[in-house]
Amino acid sequence: MKTLSEYSRPLKLVKKSLFSFEYDLFAGEEVLGTFNYRLLFRKGGDVKGLEKRNIEFYKDYFWSREIKVREEGKDLPFANYIRDFINRTGNVSLPNGNKLVIHFGFFDVATEIRDDKDKALVLLKRAGLFSRTINVTIKEKSALVDENPWIIFLTLFLLIKRRQRRR
Repeated sequence: MKTLSEYSRPLKLVKKSLFSFEYDLFAGEEVLGTFNYRLLFRKGGDVKGLEKRNIEFYKDYFWSREIKVREEGKDLPFANYIRDFINRTGNVSLPNGNKLVIHFGFFDVATEIRDDKDKALVLLKRAGLFSRTINVTIKEKSALVDENPWIIFLTLFLLIKRRQRRR
C-alpha cells in the first residue's frame, strides 16, 4: 500500500450524506479509508481501511481535554491528543516520543498539521461554506504522517467536535 505522501493527486475527505457522520478519504476515485463518528454520547470515532489495523478515538470523560488513540479491541492507547486552554492548537503525542501539533485557523476554514519545529506538513481546507468536502494537501513529505495516517482523521474528528461545541 502506498503512503500518503506518495499520492500525486490531491486527497479529499467527503461526507457520505448530509445526515450521516461517515467520511471517506479519496485519492481520485480510490477510497483510502473510512471514518465513522459515533453519535452515542459523542465519545469517539472509528477509522477503518487506512492501515492494516482499525483505529479508535475516544475520551475517558466528557470534561477531559485529552483524546486517546488505540487499536480497536485493545485497552491501552498508543497516542493521545491534548488541546491547549485557548483551543487554537493541540499536541499529539505519538509513539517513540514524537510530537505533532494541530493548528486550527479562524472559523476552522484551514487547519494545519505541523511538526514540532512548526513546519506545516498537511493542510485541511474546507471546499466551501456548505460543502461536504474537505481538501487535504500534503505540503511536506514526512515519515511521521506516513507512519501515522490516522492523524488526518483525528484532525477531522477534532473539527467535528469544535463545530458541535459552537452550536
